[in-house]
Amino acid sequence: MLNSITSIYFQNAIGRIVEHPNGYAFVQYHRAKWDVALLRVLLVHLGELLLSRGWSRILVNLQFIEPLSNVEKEFLVAEWYSCKIPRPVSVVTAYVLADNVFARLAIHELQEVARKNNLSQSFGKLEEAEAYLAGLPQ
Repeated sequence: MLNSITSIYFQNAIGRIVEHPNGYAFVQYHRAKWDVALLRVLLVHLGELLLSRGWSRILVNLQFIEPLSNVEKEFLVAEWYSCKIPRPVSVVTAYVLADNVFARLAIHELQEVARKNNLSQSFGKLEEAEAYLAGLPQ
């Protein structure tokens, strides 16, 4: 479980990136409407953290997100999954599913793209996602 040992690497209105002591980035999206410019900034910082630490594992908590717009989905595919935003070429991502069913569907669509070059797995609970990452090599 996340605890007081973690340190916040970056935070904005979209979400927070935490350096987890077990060697992965934890991204907690806030309950807020996404803005592509702010999302880009968040992902640039995520990529920088992963590259600077030599990490390839990410835990993403999507529990509170709203359904993604087509613009947001296209941005993620064009910028993040294509590695236009600098990041490790291959990442392992554990997702905690959104409460909103339409947000879940949007993330499921994105996971299909993500799985082409990355390992991506979704979970119903944060503890399950943490256990999954803990069982993988760093």
